[in-house]
Amino acid sequence: MPLASSAGFLSLALLTSTADASERTPLPPCEAGDVRLDVGADAPTGVSTLCVTPDLTSNFLFDAKLARVELEGREHFRRVAEAVDSFMVVPSEGMRDLEPQRVTVYFADGAAPESVTFLLVVHPARAARQVDVIRQTRPVAFYEEKARDAESKAQRCEEERARLHAEQGGPGGLRGLHAVGLLNNEIGVPAKHLTKYLKPRPRAALALVEAWSFRAGTAKRGRVAVELQLENPGTKSWTLAGAVLRGAKGEELTPLPDATPVSILPGFPGRVLVEFEATTKQAQGAYTLTLWDVDGRSVILENVTFP
Repeated sequence: MPLASSAGFLSLALLTSTADASERTPLPPCEAGDVRLDVGADAPTGVSTLCVTPDLTSNFLFDAKLARVELEGREHFRRVAEAVDSFMVVPSEGMRDLEPQRVTVYFADGAAPESVTFLLVVHPARAARQVDVIRQTRPVAFYEEKARDAESKAQRCEEERARLHAEQGGPGGLRGLHAVGLLNNEIGVPAKHLTKYLKPRPRAALALVEAWSFRAGTAKRGRVAVELQLENPGTKSWTLAGAVLRGAKGEELTPLPDATPVSILPGFPGRVLVEFEATTKQAQGAYTLTLWDVDGRSVILENVTFP
């Protein structure tokens, strides 16, 4: 069974570690997913910080024609394409250790604001996949959509509040079952030994020792989890800052919050358990799991599957 079982851990297979984290600047916060930005004449002049990820496309769409696009470090991007009212970028793998790149877009109509600037932060897993930039007065339909979005977010917050209230006596979900030693096949929570199936990517910050995946729930509500035994071969502690599961079609699952920070000391092993909401119809097939710390040191594991 899982990592604490008498079967013991598999032999360590150290992966090539990243550069000394003490020389790296922590990643600044950045926006990811579908982003909508208002850059009207009365909007603040601050620079929006957006996430980009090597080999993932980020599209920028505007409601006005563009005069030109000035992209810092253009030669480092694997692909850059400009159109009349849009442009797209695909960062290269070689950009993982680069500082954030600045891009300024100049509009052709002469209206205020004449330009807008973004700061592109190379993130281990997160990417602003589509950025819609709005400069003109928006129709009533947009505000109606915004109101519906706000109502939907409020509903999700209420559901999350109810879930946290129900679990406040101890860890909930699969974490709670694991904490009391009930995460096993015998009680109907299927587990899968993943170690021999996983494909770690090069330059990982941590070495993989052993891995398990779990699934519980129904067609309407459920959870999946990945438990990893990892070792830190570096000289600085590695503290989990974020995680994401990405499917073959680009779909993403974001982990549920964990009140206990996971930190692995240099030269020592440690356990990481990440849990995601997913029904029995979701999280099917192979996924890529990416974990990262505040310095951007990441662990990327391909071929993650669930029972």
